[in-house]
Amino acid sequence: MNRILLSVPMCAGSFILASMFIGCPAAQSEPEVSTPVMSADLEPVDTARGALVYVPIYSQIHYEDNTRTLELTATLTIHNVNPDQTITVTKADYHDTSGKRIHPYVTQPLELRPLETKHLIIEKSNTAGGLGANFLVEWRSEKEVGMPIVEAVMINAAHNLGIAFTSQGKVIGRSRATTK
Repeated sequence: MNRILLSVPMCAGSFILASMFIGCPAAQSEPEVSTPVMSADLEPVDTARGALVYVPIYSQIHYEDNTRTLELTATLTIHNVNPDQTITVTKADYHDTSGKRIHPYVTQPLELRPLETKHLIIEKSNTAGGLGANFLVEWRSEKEVGMPIVEAVMINAAHNLGIAFTSQGKVIGRSRATTK
């Protein structure tokens, strides 16, 4: 779990410093290549035709004396890492701390084109998931492809302080089906 603490005054200072360099003349840049393709001598790693991914989501966390909680906004993000293959998300179900399914966020197949990313948001005011909420995300592909990155970012920014951290998905099952 990666932890990042934010301070608004520090971020504002960084923004001001960065904006000072915007007016500087840019070096000659290379022309953009519009078709991302994997080099012929590279083979994809960690491939499958589909998988079920478990992703911890923290809609609340304890602080100070274990009797107080801080509500968090959570963003579930699904990245299709394939430069030339589409994947289909068939399920993204939100579960509470006890494991009860609260809400199916994907009710019909959701296609992710090559290198596309989709986000699902759990609002800060939605505390139904509790301290140990999670998502089960299922995806499929017509052929064996690189496994997507499925992760969550939790954040709360109030006053001059904030907290943000990430949670990585864990594959708990892979598809054995041969899709035709």
